[in-house]
Amino acid sequence: MSAQPLFNRPWVRTLGLAGTIVALFFLLWQSDEPTVPTDAASLRGESEPDGFVVNGLYLSYDETGRLTTRFRSPRIEQFESRSETVMKSPRATLFGEGGNPPWQVQATEGRFLEAEDLVHLTGDVKVIREAEGGRPLTLTTTALTMNNRDRTVYTDEPVALTDAVSLTTATGMKAWIDDRILELDSQVEGRYEPGK
Repeated sequence: MSAQPLFNRPWVRTLGLAGTIVALFFLLWQSDEPTVPTDAASLRGESEPDGFVVNGLYLSYDETGRLTTRFRSPRIEQFESRSETVMKSPRATLFGEGGNPPWQVQATEGRFLEAEDLVHLTGDVKVIREAEGGRPLTLTTTALTMNNRDRTVYTDEPVALTDAVSLTTATGMKAWIDDRILELDSQVEGRYEPGK
């Protein structure tokens, strides 16, 4: 009597065929279920960014190819669902037309809203602009908005303007970068000290 190989036994073949049929029905059943798309925000949470850049640099040019803005930040976080970019300790250089000296801008935090082309700066905002005669004019405030479309900066918060010989305070201001015009809104007070 010779030993039959295991796979030649009818009950083993029947059991293997039954197992294969069960696995096939299970796979067909699973493939009929609708798949639920999972977006990245639901996996990581709304407070976490879609991506980030360390030591980032952002350059903006006008239609002629002239560099208009240079932003630097040690950390930039992108939130695609909100079309928002959050920048830690942003530093910006805003270039004017005709070779005018640039404006230097810094803050604790910045938020770039892509759809509106606005940058909201908050926390220890400082703007330095070279004035006529090479004396810098420094503006400090707690919040400032930069509108890249019409090349303006503005705030409703209290501001302080200092140069070599004067201090001016006000509540609210608007500045036109290319025209080098600064307009103070209300409660304007100034102190001039020529002997400084």
